[in-house]
Amino acid sequence: MADNQIGLKTIRDLLGMKFFVPSYQRGYKWRAKDVEYLIDDIAEIKDDDSSDYCLQPIVVAPKSPHMVCPMCGQNIDASEKEYILVDGQQRLTTIWLIANWAKHNGVDNCVRYDITYDTREDSNKYLANVRKSGESLQGKDTCDTHYFSEAISAIKSKKDKLVTFFNNVEKNVKIIWYEIDQNEGPAHFERLNNAKISLTNAELVKAFILTKTTSNSQMRIACEWDEMEYKLQDKSFFSFITSKDSIYNKDSNRIELLLDLYVGTKRNDKEKDEHHTFNQIVQKVEKEGKNVKEIWQDILNIYNRLLCWYNDNFLYNLLGFLVEDAEVDDELPEIWKECDGKSMKESKEIVRNRVINSTPSDDEIRNMVYKDKKTKNVLLLFNILSLLSIDDQIDYKYFFNDKFHFDLYKDECWDKEHVHATASESLQSKVDWVNWLKDLDIKLVEERLSASVELKNEYLEWIRKAKLVKNEDYSDIKDDKNETFKTLSKEKFSKLFQEIVSAIEGVEDDRDFKQNSIGNLVLLNAGINRSGAYKVAPFSTKRKIIMNRVKNGRFVPLGTQNVFMKVYTPIPGHFYKWEKDENYNGNEKSDRDHYIDTILETINRLKK
Repeated sequence: MADNQIGLKTIRDLLGMKFFVPSYQRGYKWRAKDVEYLIDDIAEIKDDDSSDYCLQPIVVAPKSPHMVCPMCGQNIDASEKEYILVDGQQRLTTIWLIANWAKHNGVDNCVRYDITYDTREDSNKYLANVRKSGESLQGKDTCDTHYFSEAISAIKSKKDKLVTFFNNVEKNVKIIWYEIDQNEGPAHFERLNNAKISLTNAELVKAFILTKTTSNSQMRIACEWDEMEYKLQDKSFFSFITSKDSIYNKDSNRIELLLDLYVGTKRNDKEKDEHHTFNQIVQKVEKEGKNVKEIWQDILNIYNRLLCWYNDNFLYNLLGFLVEDAEVDDELPEIWKECDGKSMKESKEIVRNRVINSTPSDDEIRNMVYKDKKTKNVLLLFNILSLLSIDDQIDYKYFFNDKFHFDLYKDECWDKEHVHATASESLQSKVDWVNWLKDLDIKLVEERLSASVELKNEYLEWIRKAKLVKNEDYSDIKDDKNETFKTLSKEKFSKLFQEIVSAIEGVEDDRDFKQNSIGNLVLLNAGINRSGAYKVAPFSTKRKIIMNRVKNGRFVPLGTQNVFMKVYTPIPGHFYKWEKDENYNGNEKSDRDHYIDTILETINRLKK
């Protein structure tokens, strides 16, 4: 990478250059609307727009005298200004077509380069005619010439905009020029073109910085770059600064997060210009006169500060919450901007206040139900703050003894779910029904089911049969070939479900506020929700699964653990159901009400 050259060029910088499109590249494919869009986009640049309009990267390899094309094996004679066009032929060809048609139709312009297609006689014949007369060539219609003709028609339709187009091309348009070693051409093309992977901001910035520094500095910067990339692959580190749906989650572009923080790039900037970050860094050097060593040191400082935040449990936990709560990539840049130049203690206060300001009021939390958008985030904050301690005797009284596992929270898809069963509708298949039965505590069902239940013995038999099911039995169950469960119909299971759940949990009504309130919701793991059976399991079944995860050292958010251990109920009389009603076992409040009180108390501790 250090041997490659990268930078910005104007159209005039291409004066006298000849570009050679190798045969291994796909043909010209721009549609009429693509050509029209390019003309409109550049023609509409405003006079007061001081920023450059950058075309996407042009990747070239210089041709050596008498070199052999690495793909087709033919000899190629080359002058000093001749280049193999590895990537970017669509854009350079289109501008060339616009320029040559315009020149023959009264519009002078600054485009003075030429382009040739290797081993494509019809394509070159067509381009020669455009070069000579500006017009389409009638004759054999190949793929290239078909799109060339469409492009010429589109150019004609935009004739009234071409003067403005070329004025802006000369003043505002820059080309991201990426020059590689000639022997790298085929390998780069395979990656850039066939795999449909464009050059990232990270690759462009890295090459730009390395080519602008001395060989001694190049080695140090390359090592520091590799160190940052390695650390950014650490899920624990990366997950506290990015949401689950972050655009940075691809392994190949994680370092762009640091580069974007440096220039202040936001999501909408990338939507307008995917190389916005690189363009901004180049402008800092070429227009503002900033030294690349200073730029690199600033980027390195960002990384080191994020590392300090990661190592501080308070900032790690609350920053991680804010980033996940926002669910877009603009939260971290805003926090970074606000904390820039501030001490660690000041940064902590900024982050703490942002969390407080993002939290709903007590009344809003008390009235939250499953469908509310903020419910999941309140549950997440509650689980994080369950790790919070307060000590007035230390410099900064808020501290965490542990980190919340944002990596596992995201990887394992923890989401809001009911503490106990609601309805059987989500169990659609016989496999779901068998799994649901398999997880039931048969002794509890036998104890809680009234002797008057007509099918009590049949229900108990279904449970016994389900517990004998092995992995190899599931395919037969799915195909309804298993003799044991052939007679288990949807109607039978629905009745069985309602009677067992009512016996264990009590009669429920989906219209009951408490059934869907935050007092009956926790963070549960979709990964162990076996085809929906876990989702609608009774409290006792879910409790067994959660306790097994804890016993085996698996991740379970602390708040969820405490709910199934009934930590928030002062005198838990039993562990087979989650009480919604008051005055059981001497408790004035239900399990749900104690839980809601604890959520509010835990979140409000951050406000003290």
